Amino acid sequence: MAVVEQVVARPTARPAAAPAPVALPHLRGLDGVRALAVVAVLLYHLGVPWVRGGFLGVDVFFVLSGYLMATLVLDEVEATGRFRTGRYLARRVRRLVPALLVVLAAASGAALLVARDALASLRGDLLAALTYTSNWWQVVADRSYFELAGRPPLLGHLWTLAVEAQFYLLVPLVALLALRARRTHVGLLAAGLAVASAVAMGVLATRAGMPVPHDPTRVYVGTDTHATGLLLGVAAATVWQPWRTWRRPGSWATERGDPVRRFEAGVTDVLGVAALAGVVACVLLVDPYSAGLYRGGFAAFAALAIVLVGAAADPAGLLGRALARQPLRWLGERSYGIYLWHWPVLQLMRPDQDVTLPEWASPVVRAGVTLLLAEASYRWVETPVRRGALRRLVARLRTPAPGRASLVVRTAAVTACLATGVALLGTAVVRTPADSPQVTAAPPGPEVTAPAGPDAIGSVVPQQDRTTAATPTATPTPVDEVGTVVAVGDSVMLGAAAELGAHGVATDAVVSRQFAEMADLVLQAAAAGTLGHTVVVHGGTNGPVAEEDLRRLLAGTVDRRVFVVNVRVPRPWEQFDNELFARVVPEYPHARLLDWKSVAEANLPWFYDDGIHLREGGGREGYAAWIVHEIQPRR
Repeated sequence: MAVVEQVVARPTARPAAAPAPVALPHLRGLDGVRALAVVAVLLYHLGVPWVRGGFLGVDVFFVLSGYLMATLVLDEVEATGRFRTGRYLARRVRRLVPALLVVLAAASGAALLVARDALASLRGDLLAALTYTSNWWQVVADRSYFELAGRPPLLGHLWTLAVEAQFYLLVPLVALLALRARRTHVGLLAAGLAVASAVAMGVLATRAGMPVPHDPTRVYVGTDTHATGLLLGVAAATVWQPWRTWRRPGSWATERGDPVRRFEAGVTDVLGVAALAGVVACVLLVDPYSAGLYRGGFAAFAALAIVLVGAAADPAGLLGRALARQPLRWLGERSYGIYLWHWPVLQLMRPDQDVTLPEWASPVVRAGVTLLLAEASYRWVETPVRRGALRRLVARLRTPAPGRASLVVRTAAVTACLATGVALLGTAVVRTPADSPQVTAAPPGPEVTAPAGPDAIGSVVPQQDRTTAATPTATPTPVDEVGTVVAVGDSVMLGAAAELGAHGVATDAVVSRQFAEMADLVLQAAAAGTLGHTVVVHGGTNGPVAEEDLRRLLAGTVDRRVFVVNVRVPRPWEQFDNELFARVVPEYPHARLLDWKSVAEANLPWFYDDGIHLREGGGREGYAAWIVHEIQPRR
């Protein structure tokens, strides 16, 4: 991209009564906002149940990035009449790339040494991360950001950096517009584009049935559909820069005695506290499967975040000073490192799979490791590079002096070793054969794919060796045989198919089956006369259940006894599905909800390390016996 060096006509002299505006200072209140955002994301990814909307912390970061980048650009244009794109991009590279490279190298090494099941996804993720295209790579690879089984990709969180980097490449266009037009024009254009992005998300989500029953990853990670926060941040920067009213840098302490300034700060505080309350409420109450989010909800949340950021950016306000206190300031200064490290750490230290710790200790240890790595990154990578360590090193190497040749040799040797190590890691990742040992979401036991269609209902699926699995022939079960039981499910039920069959329960279960498919099978079997008198449906393990699918299943089986089993799956949609079951199933007198979640929590030794699938010699037998006991007629 060409460097923008155009000089616009400016007044040759500034009136004496109007001193030059104060440049953007370090606003410590914004460090507090960063801290709140990254803590929300961390708690969400730790699986803390009461932080259902912690993923919205990412949108707070988007708003902050848009606001600060636009402020820097507009200030430079106003002060110098030009914008140096090369300098701007170099600063972004120094700020973002070194810490990212360390994380990429660490993730590659960890995948090779202790998590080889992560290698398959890491191949494409590395190139996408280096080119800041991770968001579009997830879309092209048809990878869900929300519905993850097995070990999630170690670099799956870098989609946010990709969205911001793509935005940074467009920032010089903001400068070009600012050189030719007024701030207000920049703001109006940014606001208009923000509305367009929100509308694009809403239209695509509505047409595709997102977030339920279809996965919303495309609109969630797409730059075109999730740029609202960034663009609103740009718009806000054109109209709200409270530090520009200072007479001199750092003078707010003396100027707050001005009645007008004090009133302005008071209004800002009231609005900021209200916005903070709204942000916290969304983080506690909203979940990623709330349909309203994708139909204007993200835009509304970004508007709340704008008010919060604007209030925190006012150094004369009480809210900004409160958010600037420790430990929020410490967390905010290290928020970039915390975000970079938290996801790989959490996926390499999964409780009861990679590490065994008491339930209370697991989140504490994982969060602690994340903070330690973030502190190391901040102290030894980010801060030195930001303060010119690389530039000074290059200067020293170029300056003749005694012993300089030795320094050059040592530096070259260290650099060569590091480069070779990273190259070897990357080569090993890329060249790892496809049949390398993998850890999958399903347990290391046999699995069978049963036939689809109405004839599948009523057949007992036997356990067979995975390499020689055969499709069983369906045997229709007459509906007039009172007491005939059929069960339809996914891989959880599949594991106990033989045990259920021993109790006389005909089972149709398939790995990765979605609830919509189960509803189709049950209704087709009912129409064909092959559905039993008692029906057990256990679905929702592999993603969110659409209320429409649940209701049509229940409405189409009113002449049967129907038992809906809720889910125990340590994934974001567990709570969504179980709340849906608890709300809808009691509305149908012929149906009853079976609480597998509670039974499973009370019998954790039944499960493999993924916490979802049933072990042999206890778990499968216990599941089958529980199902049979629960469906017995109650007298």
